[in-house]
Amino acid sequence: MMSPVAWSYFRALTGPGSDSLQARTVEWARDNHLGWVVDRTEKWWYANHQAKIGGTPNLAAGPVVAAEPAVGATTATASASAAAPPPRPGHLTPPHQLTSPAGVSVGNEGQWTPLGPTVNGVQGAYVTSIRPDALHTSVLDAVIWIDPTVLKFRQYPGLKIPGSPWDRPPSVEPDRQAQLVAAFDGGFRIQDSHGGMILGHHTLQAMRDGAATFAISDSGVPNIGAWGTDISNSSTLDSARQSLDPIVVNGAPNPALQTDPNRTWGFTGPANKTAVWRSGAGIRADGSLVWVGGDGLTVESLAETLVRAGAIRGMQLDINQDWVQLNTYAANSSGVVHGRKLLSGMQHTGDRWLTEDTRDFIAVFTRTT
Repeated sequence: MMSPVAWSYFRALTGPGSDSLQARTVEWARDNHLGWVVDRTEKWWYANHQAKIGGTPNLAAGPVVAAEPAVGATTATASASAAAPPPRPGHLTPPHQLTSPAGVSVGNEGQWTPLGPTVNGVQGAYVTSIRPDALHTSVLDAVIWIDPTVLKFRQYPGLKIPGSPWDRPPSVEPDRQAQLVAAFDGGFRIQDSHGGMILGHHTLQAMRDGAATFAISDSGVPNIGAWGTDISNSSTLDSARQSLDPIVVNGAPNPALQTDPNRTWGFTGPANKTAVWRSGAGIRADGSLVWVGGDGLTVESLAETLVRAGAIRGMQLDINQDWVQLNTYAANSSGVVHGRKLLSGMQHTGDRWLTEDTRDFIAVFTRTT
């Protein structure tokens, strides 16, 4: 009687992708109607393994950027990080230096460093680090700013999430990897996200009105907002990925975050106030995108960090150190593309998403058109 169970678990542990043993076990349990066990275990884990309170951050633990450019591109020097980003005629302007919620900044906290190659002499992305709040002062989270006039976005499926049919592979195609700048996690499992997904103009799961949605047009331009209000289906929409409800609305944190009475944004302590690894993304008024990720984040401080970076609408992507990930990519001297984890605490390999992966993700490329 146990043979089918054992075989199912064995296949889950030995399948493709870079998921850890713990992550594979959790996913297998959820797929086999044991989600209640996972929820109770995670509740205990989060209660007993919270982010450190107080202290000084290890500056070496901040964002790490791939040192070499993609093939055919050039890299901006990190020395520009101490100064304001230069004027960008015809392109979007990065945010000003971010103020630290902890009061006095440490190191280069809040200062923007060029991320990835320039495209026709224009920098497409910048990165900085910032503490999540005034309590978890030893934690440094990452903030990425991306200009969609310079870089373009593309949603990819995972082998297991969201499920087929697909019009693209569950990894970045080899012929696109030379233009790959970064990639990051998609969101909650579709069956847990209380939402739907469109990929390649095909609806994989029905969209929910009001749900937080990460949409990408056929031309690779992103948008984030509530489905049916800020975003709706159209012939120019290549993909749309929903994950829970919006956490930033009209340039401010969603007021419901203060209580979260129905566990709308996960199951991390009462009202999601436990500080854990989280990721999120937001759209600014000028159409640029910001991504936030790292440890020590409550759902409220995640929203507040997105707002600090200028987001007018925003969403939580995922929770848990096993899933929060952003990699940067560059080619070595032999022209072979490899990736690097943005934060050392991220669990998956830096080459994640260059080969088949279990979960959907979003890739960012240099724009040629």
